[in-house]
Amino acid sequence: MSLTGRFSALFLAALAAALLIFSTALWVSARVYLERRVRDRVTAALAILAAAAEIHSESVEWEPHERTIELGQESGSNRLRWMVLDDRGRRVDHSSNLEDAPGLAAELPRLGPLEDRDHRRLVDAEGASWRVARRVLRPADRPGAVPAQDGEGPFPPYLVLIACAPLGPTEATLAALAGLLAALSAGIWLASALLCRGLSRRALRPLSRMVESARGLDASEPGWSLAEAGTGDELDDLGRAFNELLERLHVAYERQRRFSGDASHQLRTPLTILIGQLQVALRYERSGEDYRRALTSALGRAEQLARIVEALLFLSRPEAEAGLPGVEPIELNAWAAEHLASRPKAPGEPAIVHEGGTDPIGIRAHPGLLGQLLDNLLDNAVKYGKSESNAEVTVETRREGDEAVLSVADRGPGIAPEDLPHIFEPFYRSTLARRRGTVGVGLGLAIVKRIATACGGSVSATSGPGRGTRFEARFSIAVNSSPVIDRSEALAVESSR
Repeated sequence: MSLTGRFSALFLAALAAALLIFSTALWVSARVYLERRVRDRVTAALAILAAAAEIHSESVEWEPHERTIELGQESGSNRLRWMVLDDRGRRVDHSSNLEDAPGLAAELPRLGPLEDRDHRRLVDAEGASWRVARRVLRPADRPGAVPAQDGEGPFPPYLVLIACAPLGPTEATLAALAGLLAALSAGIWLASALLCRGLSRRALRPLSRMVESARGLDASEPGWSLAEAGTGDELDDLGRAFNELLERLHVAYERQRRFSGDASHQLRTPLTILIGQLQVALRYERSGEDYRRALTSALGRAEQLARIVEALLFLSRPEAEAGLPGVEPIELNAWAAEHLASRPKAPGEPAIVHEGGTDPIGIRAHPGLLGQLLDNLLDNAVKYGKSESNAEVTVETRREGDEAVLSVADRGPGIAPEDLPHIFEPFYRSTLARRRGTVGVGLGLAIVKRIATACGGSVSATSGPGRGTRFEARFSIAVNSSPVIDRSEALAVESSR
């Protein structure tokens, strides 16, 4: 079932329940009201009949000729009937319209025990329903009064007054009301069903357009996004949030596509050169020295391929895997000084100066990966930070609040503002580096960022044309740790660089 169908079904079910409850409550209220009116009429009729009787100390006298009783003389189907019986159940008097209901007239003298002023529903021989009430009139209680014996005296010792009201009109009114409520409820429900279906489709039409737009999206097209709903409500918020997600996904897709293209290019070039060198070496017989030179060159290309593959494997790990094995407490000042002292200096390389304080700075990191991070930053500063004066490269370790900072700064030509946001992307190389022909594949800084993230830190760069470049790696200060230095692991990264 579609969303429109489910929404309509839920609404119509709730509406049906509300209409049923309302109609039932209205019908029950009408029934209580109408039946109360009938009871009140019967009770009032008994009071009128009682007023027509003369009550003595020993007997009750019925004298209707002295009082005019209007009960039973009105017209219509809702007329009252009444009857007066003596103590032996003999009819003393009755309403003139009682003869119109012979079944009722026959049933009234045979009523079973009925409490004084009690009400009963009676169905006569003809199937008509009546509301019946009875009242017994007895002599007044006086001190010393002796009631007359049955059959003695001119008047009976008590009278039984019976009043009846027909229930047919009330039941007909309730039946008509029930039919009217059923018809109105059904009409309202059907009209609501048609209206709800149309309104639901209209309300969900923007969502349908968004679904159709989503089906037509192509990740290869730039600027792919959903069509906005234009409703100014939550659907617009959903569309904007989804488009923002699509924009992030598009950026990631483009980065991955560029990464794949650059990776294939960087792998294809050394492989092509390696294969070419080996084919040339095998084309005809050579001397041992020639073969040695060819194999040495091929070995260099193979090592370059190995470094690229290792870097790609490292970068292929999810960034969420920040928990690395072999994480140890490290005192950053001493570790940096020890690592720089053990790092071999290449010919023509500018001087590397370490600036660190005397206060210990404890962090938790993987010593080998931390060494690779520093070496990559130094290699980047040496290759891209060269200047005419061949100025020195500064390595600084310091503490800023709850963070430990490891920075590498050069005094080279700097990085252009348009290149600065992309320098940590894999295989990205600035236009200046390409123009100068600096050797590299563009993976060093991407590895630096991944290592910093894996160790729970971050890395950033500040630069400007002609002002040099500063890279800062920040790590959280380790609490209650015993700093150690692992020189062997720091030196072991040389083989992977």
